[in-house]
Amino acid sequence: MALTTCYECGDRVSSLADACPHCGAPMDNKLIYAAMTGNVANVRELVNDGANVNLRDEEGWTALIKACREGQSEVVKVLLDNEADPRVKDKNGWTPLMWAAAIGHSEVIKMLVDRGANTEDRDQYGATALMKASRRGFDDAVKVLVGRGASVNAKDDYGWTALMRAARRGYSSVIRSLLDAGAELEAKDQYGASALLVAAAEGHKDAVEQLLKGKADIHAKDRNGWTALMWASSAGNGDVVQILKAHGAE
Repeated sequence: MALTTCYECGDRVSSLADACPHCGAPMDNKLIYAAMTGNVANVRELVNDGANVNLRDEEGWTALIKACREGQSEVVKVLLDNEADPRVKDKNGWTPLMWAAAIGHSEVIKMLVDRGANTEDRDQYGATALMKASRRGFDDAVKVLVGRGASVNAKDDYGWTALMRAARRGYSSVIRSLLDAGAELEAKDQYGASALLVAAAEGHKDAVEQLLKGKADIHAKDRNGWTALMWASSAGNGDVVQILKAHGAE
């Protein structure tokens, strides 16, 4: 008797079973498990046997989303070749492209966009794939997305851009790539803070230097009148304070 693995509990179950006898999960999700674990041969077999490539689990995840989330590029290709929807969203609004961007898998990103994934799709908070790659410091993924038309100045529901997300985490190489692609230095979030203010508040001196090199306004203020120098001083970020003063902040 052939056995398969239950996607929910991980137990071994007869491949003929309609549901897992241990946890009750429907066994039509075995394609999702095979995709997640990178079992290309099993994915091909299941697809050839008529498995629904766009079946969702309770989280709204499809086999394609799972494969992208785990960076399983060979599985992604097989699923796309068999009409998996590249623009499907999970219950949080995340697309396969967003998941690939969030783990920095550039080859999967290329594959998805070339098969119809939209770089401007938004999650439940208005974030794009580029914002997710920028937030995690995946410079190559950022370059791939920008090269395939991703908007560098898109804002999420809180007014944050990809540049602000990179600045908050201190990813200076991503900041440089975004600026080279035309990112707006003086874009402001809902509180009036720019990327420079964010980087200064977080104490990321390399990011601050990169933004200043790009001609960020050192005297910019948020809606409460605070400058980058004020934020850096308040947070006790002495190195950043010195950098800002050296560039003329008062």
